[in-house]
Amino acid sequence: MRSLFLLSCLLPVLAIAAATPLELVTAEGSESIPQRMVSLAAKQDVAASDPRVVRASSQMAKAMKATGETEQAVAAACTRAARFIFDSTKSPATSVEVLDALAEKGAGKPMSETIGRYVEARRNAAGMTHAEAMAALK
Repeated sequence: MRSLFLLSCLLPVLAIAAATPLELVTAEGSESIPQRMVSLAAKQDVAASDPRVVRASSQMAKAMKATGETEQAVAAACTRAARFIFDSTKSPATSVEVLDALAEKGAGKPMSETIGRYVEARRNAAGMTHAEAMAALK
């Protein structure tokens, strides 16, 4: 009986630990989506007032305006693209970097096109940094 009680207490913790980055970023919660994106990139909890979160919030607003997509759709696409970049190149990439590319280079283009161009820039030269990929996106 005691083991069942312990198991029932641990299940929510295990579910959180097993969540994918996509689930963590897009889930409902007290933190904003940009804050969760930054926390995931930093691999630690980050305060809402952190300058990185403030910048990510601004970039999210720009990306949403540029693409006409919702915050969750933008966050999901950026998170998937960052994972794809890592899986295909073994170069570290974060959803915040993809968000930055979308906000800065996505005006007037479909979200998938801008993200695709950014992913291609990162894939074409494994080890390319975010700054180099941004420079390659004209």
